[in-house]
Amino acid sequence: MAAFESFVAERYLKTRQKGAFVRTLMRYARWGIALGVFVLVVAQALMNGFREEIQANLFAATGHFTVFFFSGDLPDTSKALSTLRALPQVKAASAMRFERGLLKSQLEGAPVEAVAVKGIDPTSARGTSNLLDSLAPKPLEQLQEGELLVGKDLARSVGLRVGDRVSIAFMRLDLGLSGLQPRLVGFKVAGIFESHNGEYDQRWVFIHLNDAKRLAATDQAEFIEVRAQNIDSIEEAKTAAMSALNGAGKGPYGSTDLRDTNRALFSALKFQRILFMLILALIVVLAAFNIVAILVLFITEKRRDLGVLLALGATPRQIQRIFEHQGVRICLVGTAWGLGLALPTCWVLDHWKLVKLPPSLYDFITYVPFKLAVIDVVMVAIFPLLVAWFASRYPARRAARMNPVDALRAE
Repeated sequence: MAAFESFVAERYLKTRQKGAFVRTLMRYARWGIALGVFVLVVAQALMNGFREEIQANLFAATGHFTVFFFSGDLPDTSKALSTLRALPQVKAASAMRFERGLLKSQLEGAPVEAVAVKGIDPTSARGTSNLLDSLAPKPLEQLQEGELLVGKDLARSVGLRVGDRVSIAFMRLDLGLSGLQPRLVGFKVAGIFESHNGEYDQRWVFIHLNDAKRLAATDQAEFIEVRAQNIDSIEEAKTAAMSALNGAGKGPYGSTDLRDTNRALFSALKFQRILFMLILALIVVLAAFNIVAILVLFITEKRRDLGVLLALGATPRQIQRIFEHQGVRICLVGTAWGLGLALPTCWVLDHWKLVKLPPSLYDFITYVPFKLAVIDVVMVAIFPLLVAWFASRYPARRAARMNPVDALRAE
């Protein structure tokens, strides 16, 4: 019997005997739904794009997660590296140490810059980070002890060139003639990199891992950076790494990633996305009120037809479903129009990178990204249909309660 209700609903929507006011309302309802769907899809793609680009840039500069030892330095760096690299969830692992210091060039009048000093293993660091892919004039693998790698912005502000000598005062104290004083170490600038991220290009420098170990008077690394197979498998890789290093229970090893240290940022992006969707969803809800008005006018115009259908044996439930079908069909056309406009628009804007961003706003995102997710498109497509169905139930129930005798007598 569902074919009967669908057939009648389709005939009512296609008939040319509708009043001009009803036809105008129907157009407004369809375009209102289409506008709401278009804006929802574009907004979802925009929020997904920013979140993915920020996350990708953060994880491109460092490993996906970092393994550390709760009591201090790693007790056996080689064993831990072998264990991690043997895991199928792990793509690469590299040992490192981290220090902070003040960098001073030997040039007269050069400013002192506070820097984060990262000791890396040049033979394996490229596997966990692409931060130094742009390094010039020689590749990362040729980094020697006593050499330093600096970012382009830092080199410009301090006036450094390849081959210059610099001194770094580390936050470690040595006993000298005048008492305790910061440990001062000299380095030669061996390369300059550009990551297009102001934080790294201005504040980070890289030295050989052996120099960092010598500075800390140890032969062990402080952390191990680990890169999972992809960003989506970070949690799986972290769980496997902790199980391999700690065994069944909670052991001395821990792990953290940039989502933990930047939890406020990712939480803000998630909340912003939800808030945007709720606000923009009101466009669809408002368009649904037009559907209610259209169905009320339909019922008024087709009062005699409904009386005849009820007199011929149509049940109230069938009459109700006729107008529910009408509401959903009106919304289905608008949803199709909205998706037909939004999907190619997002693809073109993202593929050709048409919407540019000023460098002063984001130094690592040069354009507005639009990333579509299948689940988001499906949700946006289903939401208007549910709204239209609920909006259609009130006028549909009124039509179902119509008395056929009164309807025919009124004519």
